[in-house]
Amino acid sequence: PTCQTVLQTYFLKLHVAHDTPVLIVGPTGTGKSAITNNWLLSLSKDKFMANNINFSAKTTAFQTQEIIMSKLDRRKKGLFGPPVGKKCLVFVDDLNMPVKEVYGAQPPIELLRTWLDHGFVYDKKEVSRIDLCDVLLLSAMGPPGGGRNDITSRMTSHLNLLTIDAFSEDIMTGIFSAIAGKFFSNGWDNSFMKHGKVMVSATLEIYQQAIANFLPTPTKSHYVFNLRDFARVIKGVLLAHPSTIGTDVAKFIRLWVHEVYRVFYDRLIDEDDRNTFFNMVKDTCKSCFKQPMEKIMSHLFMGKELKDDHIRSLFFGDFINPEAQTRYYDEMQDLDQLTSVIEGYLEEYNTSVKTPMPLVIFKFC
Repeated sequence: PTCQTVLQTYFLKLHVAHDTPVLIVGPTGTGKSAITNNWLLSLSKDKFMANNINFSAKTTAFQTQEIIMSKLDRRKKGLFGPPVGKKCLVFVDDLNMPVKEVYGAQPPIELLRTWLDHGFVYDKKEVSRIDLCDVLLLSAMGPPGGGRNDITSRMTSHLNLLTIDAFSEDIMTGIFSAIAGKFFSNGWDNSFMKHGKVMVSATLEIYQQAIANFLPTPTKSHYVFNLRDFARVIKGVLLAHPSTIGTDVAKFIRLWVHEVYRVFYDRLIDEDDRNTFFNMVKDTCKSCFKQPMEKIMSHLFMGKELKDDHIRSLFFGDFINPEAQTRYYDEMQDLDQLTSVIEGYLEEYNTSVKTPMPLVIFKFC
């Protein structure tokens, strides 16, 4: 928990207690959905029932009404609500995702606005009025942009707006250092407690530089990095096992390089960006881990000048030994062995299905 996550839970309790619809706005990865969902799960089942709706670009008003009504009972003619004594909390995630139609309206949002405006929706078959009682709307969305639309002020006028800012460096370092510290305290060499903290700092450095250097443009609209990318790098490194790493710090740094390449580099689409990223990782190895990249990657380039292509030959995985009972995430240095193992998996798959896949296995397949 951080100050922001505790505040979010506090305000959710407050809004539900006062029957006030709320809209939580914040960038991806700040925990809007996760914290709200966890809080909804913790509520008393005798007093509350949750109804989660995830909006997408293709969500229709028809689907939205179906999901809302699916959890409600008919109390009398034209009146629907949760079982008596309960309150239904409808949590709409990604509220601004539905695509705007030709006149600029978003039908699922207009349906919700009709409900908030008048307290009822219309029956789709009989076109009669359906009043809703003991139902409260909670919602979350990211700021407009990147596939998300702005929503009408007529909708936001009904909602109390809470804005969550992106996490600060201190909070991110605190969260991931705690996770890494717990992981490296279990069966690892004592020196890895320090390396775990350094790895978090190095990831933060790459994350910040990626945001500063790789900006989204019309041709690179997917150059959008958020807290989830940071978390993916840490999760990848934490797949390691003390039996495969031992006390080999160079191998641990190679694992970290592999993960930042997997998460950030694989999104880059031109040679200049790739070279920029290569230099970023090279500098970070020197400044954070105090190790030159040439030293830890020496087996990849065999005395030549270290280039970006050499780093792309770095492979980690847990599938190199099909016979092993316990699979460990480990470095794979023998490319011929890797190819034969993958071809073995492919052959095994092709013999068990009616439509085999005639794949050609190459280095970056």
